[in-house]
Amino acid sequence: MSNTWEAGATPWLRRHQPETTWANEPNPVQCMFCGGQTVKRSESDRSRDTGRIELYCDNGSCDAREMVLLVRRDGADAYARADVRALNLIDNGTLDVHAAFPPQVKSSTMADLMADYGNEVERRMRKPSRSAE
Repeated sequence: MSNTWEAGATPWLRRHQPETTWANEPNPVQCMFCGGQTVKRSESDRSRDTGRIELYCDNGSCDAREMVLLVRRDGADAYARADVRALNLIDNGTLDVHAAFPPQVKSSTMADLMADYGNEVERRMRKPSRSAE
């Protein structure tokens, strides 16, 4: 087996693990983070995408359970990929992710929450009036 890789060629891991799986992978590889022989191709990995591999570490103690290996520079056209362009914009400071996608915090009043349940909740919370007795 060759130790070379060229842009567009099938990455070694896909040749080593031809199927994606959630179950026990018979050919796991070493995790770059925890060191266990527990990495397999993720169920979401797309075989046609040679510049991106999605991986899953099966070690329950590994904090890096889901990983993406992304080729950012391959001598071909990796720079044209949307994910590579986005990373380049973030790296060079052109794109401020927090400004572009500000966190949304929503607070609701009790009236807003009760509106979803009609008047049922409101009736239970009210004390009965003396005239209703």
